[in-house]
Amino acid sequence: MLSSEIKCNLCNQHQFKVVEEDQQPFKVLKCKSCSLVFVHPHPPHVELESHYDDGYYEEWIRKQKVSRLRMWQKRLKKVSKYKSSGYLLDVGCGEGAFLSLAQKNGWQVSGTELSAFAARYAADKLNTDIFCGDLLSAGLKEHFFDVVTMWHVLEHVDDPKKYLAEIYRILKPDGLFVVAVPNVNNLIFQIAYRMMKRQRFKLFTKGEKEIHLYHFSPVTLRRYLEETGFSCLRLAPDYGIIEPAKKIVNWISVIPYYLGGIQAFNAIEVFAVPEKEPALPRETAP
Repeated sequence: MLSSEIKCNLCNQHQFKVVEEDQQPFKVLKCKSCSLVFVHPHPPHVELESHYDDGYYEEWIRKQKVSRLRMWQKRLKKVSKYKSSGYLLDVGCGEGAFLSLAQKNGWQVSGTELSAFAARYAADKLNTDIFCGDLLSAGLKEHFFDVVTMWHVLEHVDDPKKYLAEIYRILKPDGLFVVAVPNVNNLIFQIAYRMMKRQRFKLFTKGEKEIHLYHFSPVTLRRYLEETGFSCLRLAPDYGIIEPAKKIVNWISVIPYYLGGIQAFNAIEVFAVPEKEPALPRETAP
């Protein structure tokens, strides 16, 4: 029996379907009203933060350095189609590779990062301050940033709506917000996973290295943005994948999107602007 006190972070309704319940006391729920999928209750912050130590970032810094640099170059190139310079904030900046590349291309960069190890590493690398902690505690200036990026971070936070509202607050009226998250409707990946692993892909497992508290679809992510003051310029597949096997599956999963607009790809990438002054050109998705 679900408590009537549970409230959907997106639509504030109280009716849910249980999607997974084998990791007690945690359940994965789906809102019957807006279809947002999320974990309840959330694991303690201390447990989540403990995963992001130097061991977590070792592969990024060493083994995957070249591959990740190519990924960041592609992402920065996309950003530059809309904005080519200014103040850029990367929320959850990790070890600072994206910010380092942006800095070398003339951007004035800032970052926030929950991991103490990664924040120190990025600050040393960039020779600039990186706020170690939660974006909501950073106290950043209102309407200051030309671009705010959030690469696969929103799914990890306690309250996506508060985060997006804060990004709206600190972004310039003609600024750009870029966010990427996994797609809960990644049907082709789920089929491939079941074929390879001989089991269903699970949305939540206790003790996992990367725990996703929220699972977005293109519909729920777009609604989140609209309800926090943003207008979507472009919603499309995200190609920020390093592992070769997952890249192949992602390439396959985008085919239905480009042929018929079916959004079953692995991850979502959105470019958005503040609703009141959407001064940037829109792109029409297939």
